[in-house]
Amino acid sequence: MSKKETKITKEELIQVQSMLSTFNQLKIKLGDAELTKQQVFLQIEDLKKNYADVEGTLTKKYGKDNKIDLETGVVSAKEKIKE
Repeated sequence: MSKKETKITKEELIQVQSMLSTFNQLKIKLGDAELTKQQVFLQIEDLKKNYADVEGTLTKKYGKDNKIDLETGVVSAKEKIKE
């Protein structure tokens, strides 16, 4: 006894294939976004390290009890907090 194949319509097949293709493209975009995010995290870590190095150099040069106005570059004594 042979069974007759049951198939979905051509339009249904195209619709499902299109949706699967779109889903796969979105997964690839998500993977790319995750890679970009990881690269940004690495850049942030590098920047933090470089900032700490520059901060250390400036502290050695101008002293830890001074502050630098980042608008003007003027170095002045930190205000001491009265207790």
